[in-house]
Amino acid sequence: MSMNTIKRPLAAAVAGVFLLSACATNPDGSYKMDEKATGALIGAAAGCAVGAAAKGAQGCAVGAAVGAAAGFLIGWYFESKKIADAKQVNAEYEQQVKTKGKGKAEAVPKNDVVPAKFESKVKTVAPDQSGQKEIQVTSNTDLVGYGDRVPDVQQKYAIYDEKNNLVEEKTEKLAAVDGAGRYQTSSKFKLPAEAKGKNYTVKTALVSNNKTYKENTYKVVILDGQTMMVAALAL
Repeated sequence: MSMNTIKRPLAAAVAGVFLLSACATNPDGSYKMDEKATGALIGAAAGCAVGAAAKGAQGCAVGAAVGAAAGFLIGWYFESKKIADAKQVNAEYEQQVKTKGKGKAEAVPKNDVVPAKFESKVKTVAPDQSGQKEIQVTSNTDLVGYGDRVPDVQQKYAIYDEKNNLVEEKTEKLAAVDGAGRYQTSSKFKLPAEAKGKNYTVKTALVSNNKTYKENTYKVVILDGQTMMVAALAL
């Protein structure tokens, strides 16, 4: 039996296992792929191919397991919500203009809605049973103005390793945006147990109508099995 006839059925079988575990049922009865499992599926298929080339069927199984783990090194979660309405936020910024005086504070636009503030906080959570460390990013965005057109607002994330190689990037739309107001986003991802002693750079940027408003950058260092150090970098 040739190597290809071993590799292809096994790769298909491995992919089938991950597809079954990754699929969820939509309310209308259709199926969707769990986004967090997509990396594992790709990693498993690639791992099987590499492993089979070296050791046949046994190599496929081992390679698939390793590839699946690699696909799950960083798992993303994201949500957005509105925490203060337009009336409250616009009033706060109108008061700033009155207090600081015209020319010392940005006037609230009468015919537009624009970003006025973007702040992020990064915190870490104790490792889970597998030893993976979770990092949580919470951001608050203030949009001000009295315009009728709702801006397209996105938040971008990027994680780099200690050699400044891109590990993962993600762009999320702030679905809760319906005009001026204060919006909060929450995202989280995990670093593998093997990340101990390594440095990571976490960047998150706010983009409104395809223009970057501000980018926040943080250094994350795994000190030991239970501790992570987070430091904000001034730009």
